[in-house]
Amino acid sequence: MRWKDESGTKWRLRQQRLAWPRRVKPEAAFEHAPNLGDDPISGIIALPFLLVFVVLLPFWLAELLLRLLLAPLVAVLRLAGVVPYRLKLYKAGRRTGSYSAHGLGELVRLRWQLAETWGRPGGGR
Repeated sequence: MRWKDESGTKWRLRQQRLAWPRRVKPEAAFEHAPNLGDDPISGIIALPFLLVFVVLLPFWLAELLLRLLLAPLVAVLRLAGVVPYRLKLYKAGRRTGSYSAHGLGELVRLRWQLAETWGRPGGGR
């Protein structure tokens, strides 16, 4: 859900869809990525990056597969109110809050309440 308030600030409310938030982040390997040139020394310098990437990739793929496989089960548990829905509110691209709701009714009420509180035109309608 996205909206702008009266002052023109952009707001965004995001809901977590998969079973849990991502824990393994392969972007960490790219922090160690060097600029590769044409000389053999660049290949040697790139070895730490490749090692970190090769170690993280299987963990990331396994976690992604588990999150996708468990998503239908978690969706049913969220509808039943056993597992909470997770919402994150962003203001101008920065996260301003995290919220949780048990059950679909509470989720809808929470969305309306957040939209009305933070100035969605039309009161969230």
